Amino acid sequence: MTTTDTSHPLVQIALSVHDVQHTQRWYADVFGLTESGGTHAFIPLLGSEDVQGVPGATSICWWMLDGKPGFQMEFFEFSKPEPKPVPEDWTPADIGYTTVGFHVADFDATLERLARRHTPLLTAPVGEPGARRVCVKDPNGVLLELLEADLVRPGMARRPATPAVARFVTLSVPDLALARQTWVEVMGLPEVADPIHEPEHEALWGLEDAKRDSFVVRAGDALIEVVQYLDPAGKPWPEGYHISDIGILNIALGTDTREELDALVEKGRDFGITPNSTKETIVSKWWYASYVNDPMGFSIELLFHGSKGKRRPVDPLGLLELGFTAKRPPVKRAQAVATSTATPEQVWAVLADHEGMADWAPFKKVSILDAGDQRGVGVVRRLSGGPAGMALTETVVTVEAPYRLEYRAKGVPGQNRYHGFVTVEPGAAGGSTITWEAQYRSLLPGSVPITGAMLRKLTDSLARAAERPQH
Repeated sequence: MTTTDTSHPLVQIALSVHDVQHTQRWYADVFGLTESGGTHAFIPLLGSEDVQGVPGATSICWWMLDGKPGFQMEFFEFSKPEPKPVPEDWTPADIGYTTVGFHVADFDATLERLARRHTPLLTAPVGEPGARRVCVKDPNGVLLELLEADLVRPGMARRPATPAVARFVTLSVPDLALARQTWVEVMGLPEVADPIHEPEHEALWGLEDAKRDSFVVRAGDALIEVVQYLDPAGKPWPEGYHISDIGILNIALGTDTREELDALVEKGRDFGITPNSTKETIVSKWWYASYVNDPMGFSIELLFHGSKGKRRPVDPLGLLELGFTAKRPPVKRAQAVATSTATPEQVWAVLADHEGMADWAPFKKVSILDAGDQRGVGVVRRLSGGPAGMALTETVVTVEAPYRLEYRAKGVPGQNRYHGFVTVEPGAAGGSTITWEAQYRSLLPGSVPITGAMLRKLTDSLARAAERPQH
């Protein structure tokens, strides 16, 4: 399915996520996506409510680059309105954006990374070697399909450090003819003859023997698959649905000029595709986005970006570059590494004993406020009597024994949005290597070396505690 299309390219796939820091690390670990900056300033004062059409829309947004130029994944963590999770009975037949497909350079290595991150495959891989496929769900419940064969540009050169590219997105619609009007007649995307999926692929996401009709359009170096499920029929949008609810929020098509974007918005009006807003914003000089809504309720972003990849010397809110170039997100980071003669399992036994932290961490008392689930996710621990009387409340958000634990912390002086990552790796000559990372927001000068010193104390203390005989 090689293409050289010059129509509006797919430049962005946006997700609404529970935790942007956890999500970003997962996509980096599994797919090798690289950082592309971010902002804490998607707020109504700067036009978020008008553009997104969501009451009070307030979010943090980070971006990540895949292996091809001009495209990024966009992760929104909304604080207003509170996003609803993916319904427990959700299936890919239900109306909405349903699936993101990634071509991965090394299929087996990607499966190993998924296993390391405790991400189960929905089924065993299907297909012959060289053309295997498998599905997983990301930490937010978004359905992802991994492809060993590249459907679009086989052999395409890509960033060596980013061995995955987003190749397609699927949406389930109630009316295929109306969808074709949106994507072909209005958006001008050409149909392609080759399907992305055959009937046997329905088993990959649990819809064996399902019946559906579909068409596929090309958007630059990506494909958009539009399906209408006939049996089972897809459930409609949930009552009270907003695009801020957890899942695929929308996709963005790029335009070369602002005039081209405006003309596309006006063309859509004649077909019942309406924009949330046409107001100018303070960043319209550099980029402009219009979220439009088709007659079936699908949000589509039309995006003009005047200087993709150009670094701005001053970009205090992270809104001028709008991603699309390698750049760290708007947080400070500190890290410490220690080695231990203990095995990863022995280190983990100490790390996961939350009440026992007082025996080795620089806190006099640890109280468990919530026991979390069976794996330990959701544990809330109160650490008190720390340096200078510091007291913290930490919530465990990831447990991947015996290698990874992530937590959020409140109460660190002068810091907010603190996210900690503890990774335990087998040492090359036996034992373990412990890496403790923290990322957070702070205006305090000197916070990084101070935080780094605390992390060194934690890693060294954990390493020594794991070496002691366990009772």
